[in-house]
Amino acid sequence: MTYEEQYPCRAQIIRTKADREAAPLSEYRIPTEDGEFTGTLAFRCWHRNKPMLLCCFDADDGRKVMLQAWWQSWGVNYSPKETLINFADEVFDGSRWRCTYRRKANGYLSWRTAERAE
Repeated sequence: MTYEEQYPCRAQIIRTKADREAAPLSEYRIPTEDGEFTGTLAFRCWHRNKPMLLCCFDADDGRKVMLQAWWQSWGVNYSPKETLINFADEVFDGSRWRCTYRRKANGYLSWRTAERAE
């Protein structure tokens, strides 16, 4: 059984240096203020040196939004804080989502929720 057959969602994630360099990561921005959007998950990419999944969305309003999902030793890995969906193993590129996020007191962005959108 191939990797793609065993892990169909994870197989779509960009995981090599060459593929990461070819991806349009520079077009996507981590939001600077609290907010929300509805949009399409364009692609996902592993961070080059942190246990983090970068999720890049094309929002319906034209923004290109990057949200970070971290590995964690409790709960659900690679998920928003208040949603139990693993964006590495349970989500496909091209799916539609309604996401919320907010800036924490330390200045970092926290991805709060993700709900499937029709």
